[in-house]
This record gives sequence, structure tokens and C-alpha cells, in this order.
Amino acid sequence: MKLEPTQLRRQASESALGFNSTAEVEPSRVQLGQSRAQGALDFAMDMGFEGYNLYALGAPQIGMHAFVQERLTEIAKDAEVPQDCCYLNSFNDPSNPRVCMLPEGVGRRFKTEVSQFISDVRTTLPAALTSDEYRKAATDLTAQFQQRQMADASELQKEAEQLGLTMLPTPNGFAFAPVEEGKVMDQEAFAALDDTRKRQIAEGIDQMNQRLIERLREYPKFQEQLIAQQRKLLYETADNVLTRLSARLRSHYQIYPAAAAFIVATKAHLLENVERIIALEQGKDQDQTRGLPVPLAAPGDAADRFFKHYQVNLLVDNADLEGAPVIYESNPSLDNLVGKLEHRFEYGTPVTDFSMIRPGALHRANGGYLLLDTDRLLQKPFAWEALKRALTDGRIRVESVGQLLNMAYSISLEPEPVPLNVKVILLGNRELYQLLRRYDPDFDSLFKILADFDDYVEWNDENQAAYAAMLSRLVHESGIRHLTAAAVASTLEHSSRLVEDRGRLSARIKDMEDILREADQLASQDKAELIDAVHIDKVILNRVYRLDRIRELIHENITRGITVVETEGRRTGQINGLSVVQIGKLMFGQPSRITATARVGKGELIDIEREARLGGNIHTKAVMIVSNFIGSRYARENPLSLHASLVFEQSYGGIEGDSASIAEVCALISAIIDRPLRQDLAVTGSMDQHGKAQAIGGVNQKIEGFYDICKVQGFTGNQGVIIPGSNVDNLMLRQDVVDAVAEGQFHVYTMETVDDAMSILFAAPGASPVDPAEINTAVTQRVEALHGFWMAATRDHGAEE
Repeated sequence: MKLEPTQLRRQASESALGFNSTAEVEPSRVQLGQSRAQGALDFAMDMGFEGYNLYALGAPQIGMHAFVQERLTEIAKDAEVPQDCCYLNSFNDPSNPRVCMLPEGVGRRFKTEVSQFISDVRTTLPAALTSDEYRKAATDLTAQFQQRQMADASELQKEAEQLGLTMLPTPNGFAFAPVEEGKVMDQEAFAALDDTRKRQIAEGIDQMNQRLIERLREYPKFQEQLIAQQRKLLYETADNVLTRLSARLRSHYQIYPAAAAFIVATKAHLLENVERIIALEQGKDQDQTRGLPVPLAAPGDAADRFFKHYQVNLLVDNADLEGAPVIYESNPSLDNLVGKLEHRFEYGTPVTDFSMIRPGALHRANGGYLLLDTDRLLQKPFAWEALKRALTDGRIRVESVGQLLNMAYSISLEPEPVPLNVKVILLGNRELYQLLRRYDPDFDSLFKILADFDDYVEWNDENQAAYAAMLSRLVHESGIRHLTAAAVASTLEHSSRLVEDRGRLSARIKDMEDILREADQLASQDKAELIDAVHIDKVILNRVYRLDRIRELIHENITRGITVVETEGRRTGQINGLSVVQIGKLMFGQPSRITATARVGKGELIDIEREARLGGNIHTKAVMIVSNFIGSRYARENPLSLHASLVFEQSYGGIEGDSASIAEVCALISAIIDRPLRQDLAVTGSMDQHGKAQAIGGVNQKIEGFYDICKVQGFTGNQGVIIPGSNVDNLMLRQDVVDAVAEGQFHVYTMETVDDAMSILFAAPGASPVDPAEINTAVTQRVEALHGFWMAATRDHGAEE
């Protein structure tokens, strides 16, 4: 059947749009034709059970990412704001920092007030220990000790006087000497004494030395008592200061157990380290392992590092959120996903502490929604396994690659895991989805919901209006010129052509957004106020032209006769097939000369492409169908005594697909009955074993490819293409092809069976179609004759033997 021009392209009606430009159209935030995906998304987000995370499946050009993020933002507005997350130092086990979850906004306040508390400690505590009151109390303790020493010295002096001695201070302690008339006896006077007196003095001195030694033995105990009293005074004073400073802080956070416990532990730890605090603030520290003084080049830095252990590491601050968080992580590495431990170098060794824990996307999205690109996630080492572990355990563990590989090269931490409550949305294509389902046994249990985004929508009045509203939204978001009704009609037609279906529109809005931007640039060059149809059409032509060099070279080889393709006359065993070539984003049709030979033989059909290892599996299957069709239709009673061959002439690359099946059958039949086929026609279409024509892809490009060759070589008025009838709904041909058909220069025919194609191809150009029964009878008779030749040759060969 010959198609009319109106059947070759659906024309969008400007008047049916109901506006002059998109400036009159209210922008729509609704994603075009994605009700199925939106329903799946909403259902997954409503499910409160584990494992109901979502895999969003679709092409990036659909705008899937923007749609999911916008929809989640709407849902998140009505959700509760999640808690703040803090990490606090564990003074008993610093390698195991503790998690503190607080209501939104409380974490920020807690961090500020703890910081202020520590700042107050650093100023108030030294001040209290240098106050007049403290100094007086410390002086009184020292004075008491000194008074004890003075009393002991006075008592010893009295005892010495009774023995005629006095107690004298020396560089090495105290000594006793004899006294005469109130003065210390000199050596001459002592020498003049008789032996009895000398012996009495010596015995007195020995007695007093013994008394002195007895008293001095008690002094270390007195010294220890003094130090203990001084330390007690120090800790009592510090405790009073810390109790007073922490009382208000405790009153603010006593309803939060983790925070209250931290405040108590902080006060106790400060009290235990009060002497070190004083030393730090005075600019010197004590080595905690050796007890040796350590000189500090920057005392303030050492003090700051020490007091940092009392600060709050506010990992996630949700104070400014309105609703649940919606987080998109564009680089889902292990560190960016579950957080990381930063390090600093001390004496050449990397060390870390709780204050250097940094949040990951899971922390920031906790209590809300996390979007991840599947392909990027799978490219990052350990990230996929870490995500699965977090979702399975319901906890976030801050882990480094070194820890996962047991490479402990530095002092590290094992922070307490953070409780996790998050919905994860993976954005990816169909191939990755199938691979994950097949090779990862955990995938289906963690991502139970699939949101399958459509590539197209039905072209009806409702969706046409929605499409115009979507274009209006793109105009507003991109800041470009509005479109005229004619431009909108042109975009509708191009959108339908993109999906190769005149009853549908493409849902790939990203492609259309790029076209609008380029059209806006052309409108700017023309100084036009609005984007018109001419700008849309020119963008499409420019896009083709920029990628068209290879197509032009192929067509140039055909027009110059280097690659032989005939577009007029008749040939036996030769037909024009049609194929599609895709180079990058450009897809174009290319006519190919298919030839066939046939002679007597033992029922072999040689696929030369396969024998040369140039044919793909689908093409090999198609040739087998052709072989079985010939045998089933024309040799039902006797073996097919035929030796035939098929080949794509001047084809030096791979051949794949089954769209040349009908062309190959017609070429083979032409070779069998030695009857010519029309060369001004090209054929595309697959078939089943019973000869029924089946739809093929790329029908528009194939028709246009043959049209372009015919146009260059010259129209005869009889040229055209034969396509399966089931492909009529896929026709959205270029306007110049439609115009050529309207003018009678080019024709498009449809077929339902192989017989329909034969009736046109075996007829003379311009003549009426032949009766397919005539062709089939001729083939049957020729096949029977070949069988007779084969039998006779077999008998003769047997007789000779």
C-alpha cells in the first residue's frame, strides 16, 4: 500500500495549543508523564520498615535527578527535623569517643556553652588560685610549719643552755658549741679547760646532736602533712570553682543523659588535672609518662590542645533545617559517605582525636534522604560495601581504608557508631540495576522499591498542554526567551521524532532544554524577541551538520560510484537494503547493495558475512529464517536441491540485525527464477518463518538515507522505500521527504508479508504490482527443476561409479 503524505509525519497544530507564546502558559513543576515513578517514590518514602530504599531507573536526559530531588524536598518539608549529632571525648577511654544525640538546635547551643564553660575555667581557676584568700590560706599552712620549726629550735636551745651550750646555724645544718659568759667559747679557751670539763662539753654536744637528729626525723612527716594540706586546699578551691561554673551547665542539660554525663565527667577530669592546668597556663607542662619538664615553644598552643579535649565536636548541626534533610553526594567515596578521621603530625607520627572526626553524607542525611549516583558509587573502593553495612546494621561506623585493610600505621580511634535512620535513593540505568540484582545477594533486601522512569508519554491533548507548561518552566529556569506557538509545535514534532513514534512524546527534557538554549542563542543573533520555529529547526539542522561529516563521506562514495548503489533500472539477484549507522549522537540511514546467487546443489544457503566472520548472531538467525522460509514454502514435497549465497556487497565491517530479511528473500527468489528486481526501490523489514513482515528500528533514518541518495542521483518519480505496515506509527519523516512524496517524486509503501514486497519489486517501474502467486509458482517450478537436475546428476554420478 502506498502511503499518503499525511501518514508520514504528524503535524502539531499551532491553533490547538491555545496560546501565542509560552509567556501565556503557567509553568508546571509536575514531571511529564512520570506518575508511575512518582507513585513508587512516594510509597517507598512512606514505608517505615527496613529495606524500603529506592532504586530510580532511567536515562539521565529524563531529568530524573532533578525530579527526585524536587519531590523529596516537598516530602521533607512536612517531616520532623532530625536530631543534632555530637561526638564527645571519653576520658576513661579516649580511643572510643561517645555519641551524643540532641534535639535540633540544642547541639549548637551545647557546643557554645561548653566552650564558654572551658573558657571560664581557664580564667577563673587560675584567678582563684592566685587570690588573696587562697594565698592567705596557703601562707597560714606554711606559717604553721615554720612555727613548728621555730618552737623545736627554741626548745633545743633551752636544753643546750642547761648544758652550757648554744645551737648555731651552719651551711650544713645546725651545730652545738660551748658557751662562756654568754659567748661562744673560742678554741684557746676550750683548750685551757681541764679534761673533765672537756669531757662534759663533748658529752653534752653528743646528747644535743642526738636530740636534734630525733627532731629532724619527724620533719619529713611534717613536710608531707604540709604538702597534703596544701594539695587539699588546692583541690577544694578548684572543686568549689568547678562546681560553681558547671552548676548552670548541668541545669541546662540534665534532661539529656549523654550531655549531663559528659559535664560530670568533664568536671571530674578537670579536677584531676588541676595541677597540670596551672602548669600549662603558666607556660610549662609535665611529661605525663616520665614526670620531666618539657619546654614549650608556644605555651598557648599546648594549653589549647589540652583544653580541646573538653570541647564538643558538633558533627551535624540541624538548627537551620526546616524539615528533614535531602542530601545529594556527587562524590560518594568511602570518606564522603561514612565520614573520616583527620590526622595531625606530632614528632613525625600521625595522630588523631575525637575532635578530628568529620561527618559523611550518611551523617548529614540521617533522619532524611540521601541521593547517590549508582555508577559513581560503584567506582569508589569500599563505598558500596560500607553503604550496605550501614543500612543493614542501622548504624554509621567511621572507618578508613587503612582500618578496613588492617593497615594500622597511626594512632587511630574507634568512635561509637551513630544510629542511622535514612532513606537512600540510588539513581542509575537499567543495566546497573540488573547487574546488582544478579551479582549482589543483598541488593534486593536493601532496595525493595523500583521507580522506573518512562522515556516517553502519549501525545494527547492533556500531555501536549503539560509539555507546553514544561517548556514554560524551562524558559523561566534557564532565563531564555519565550517560545512562539509555532516553536512549541516544532519542539513537539521533534520530540515525537526522538522516540520514533508519532503517538508519543519524548520525556527526555534535558535534550529539549539544550535545544531551547541553542535556539535562544540563534534568536539573540537574529535580534528576535521570541524563539520561533525557524530557530528550533535550525538548531536541529546545525546539530546534524556538526556531526555529519562521516555520513557525507559515505554518501559521496555512493554518488561517485565508488560504493555501488543503483537507484533506477532492474537487476536480477540484487536489491537495495537499508541499514542504520550510529556515530556518537548521530544516527543516519545507509543503503546497502545485497546480492544473491542460486544454482543446483544439496540445499545449502551460504551466509557469506557469517563465513567471513562479519555477521552477528542476530543476522545469522535471520538468514536461517530465510533458508527455512524458502524450503518450507517452495520445497515441501522434495528436498531443496539448491546451493545459494547472500552477501552485503562492499561491506567491510560487521553486519548485525534482522531488518534485511525480506530484502534477502526477494534477492534470493530473483536469483532462483532469474527475474529482475526494481533498483529504484529499497526494502527494510524483518520476517518470521511464515513470511509475515515485522517492525524494525530506525525506520525514519533508513527512508531518509535512501531519499538523500535518490535526490543526489536524480529523481525519476518512481523511487521509494518499502517498509513493514507495523512501522507506520513510527514515521516522523523530515519535512522535505514529506514534500517530495506530496509532489510524487518519492514514495513510501507498506507491506504485511513477503508477497506484498514481491508484488511491487518484480513489477516494472510505473506498472501495476504483479500477482505474487505468479512469482511463487515460478519459484516452485524452478525449485522442482533444480531438484530434477540434482537427482539426474546424482544418478549419473552413481552409474559412473
